[in-house]
Amino acid sequence: MADRASNEAAKQAKDADAAAKRAGRAATEELPDVGLFWRWAGQATRPVAGWILIALGAIAIVVGYLGVSREALVAKQIPYLVSGGIGGMVLVAVGAFFLGTEDLRRQLLRLDRIEEQVDELHAVLLSRRDAPTRGGNGASGSTVALAGGSTYHRSSCQMVTGKHGVEEVNARAISRRNLEPCGICEPQPVKAG
Repeated sequence: MADRASNEAAKQAKDADAAAKRAGRAATEELPDVGLFWRWAGQATRPVAGWILIALGAIAIVVGYLGVSREALVAKQIPYLVSGGIGGMVLVAVGAFFLGTEDLRRQLLRLDRIEEQVDELHAVLLSRRDAPTRGGNGASGSTVALAGGSTYHRSSCQMVTGKHGVEEVNARAISRRNLEPCGICEPQPVKAG
């Protein structure tokens, strides 16, 4: 009977240890990313630190000016000039750097979002049935260019539809006139052969 009780006690202790290990693993898996917190803290405090440094720099410059203005001897003005003037300018420069880098970071994030939206819009527009295909030159297969133009187009391109001086061009004419493919209708590149 004593063996049975000790076996059950040992089994309960093992189960308790296993449950504690699972709880410890679950707790560490649920912890947020520490690096994410510090990035957020840096982004949140960088502009505040920048403004504080600019304000301290301005105060140092004013104190330096007042100290220099009270002294008649140049030798006594130099400590005020160094600590107040130059020190204040350094604080203002570092504060402006903090503000500028944070603003630049925000602008780059905004630009990344805009690029993603443009890519999504481009994908949506190309998924339409009436979107131009990259593989061919349109339904008729002809390539055209304006008489004095620098690009060649599909015959169905909106850039040349309804314009005067549109002429059909072949590979030799494209090569001779140094024509570039249209960026809108994206005609198939033509090589003189």
